[in-house]
Amino acid sequence: MGVVSFINSWLRDIVVLFILISIAELIMPKGNLKKYIRLVIGLLIIFTIINPFAKLFRFDFSLDKVVFNYAKPETFNSWELEEIYHNQERQIEKIYLKKIVEDLQSLIENETEYELVDGDISILKDEDNYGQIDYLVLYIREKTRNNSQGRISIEKIEPIEINRNLEKDFTEYNNDESIKALISDKYGIEKNRINIKIYKKGIGEINE
Repeated sequence: MGVVSFINSWLRDIVVLFILISIAELIMPKGNLKKYIRLVIGLLIIFTIINPFAKLFRFDFSLDKVVFNYAKPETFNSWELEEIYHNQERQIEKIYLKKIVEDLQSLIENETEYELVDGDISILKDEDNYGQIDYLVLYIREKTRNNSQGRISIEKIEPIEINRNLEKDFTEYNNDESIKALISDKYGIEKNRINIKIYKKGIGEINE
């Protein structure tokens, strides 16, 4: 690869990246979870700077496949650019929702006697409030107690996946005000916008 071609390719990637960053800044939520989006942006900046040099020296640096599966064609027309914007927006939203669920998992397990199995999240998408949590459906279950040692232990569960169909195994949980208050205080969401469902087989087992 010639020096001029190398520089042109690198500059084009940087221009495209900053266009995408500008879009991300516009849709970035105002809450405390925007640090996750900034983390993704930081990874993209690092990748864009390092990857051309890695290719120049024939290294297979594939951070793009891990983060956004970010493909960079040689030329872009308006339709391709629009498609890139939409793809990046979907990827950012997907990562954002996953991080919210993981943050909720840590909060519930550290502050309550329950663990989060899954969560369905709806966010606002209007320009002024984009990314703010609109509605939550959380699927929880009681931690198991190790009677011989008097400690609570957490059984291994499947990795969290958003939007799994768990209705048949869970039921409405009526004693959930403390959990709702915990989530409401941290995320600024009204308690009536939070729906807690508990694992049927786990009800009452913690006291046995």
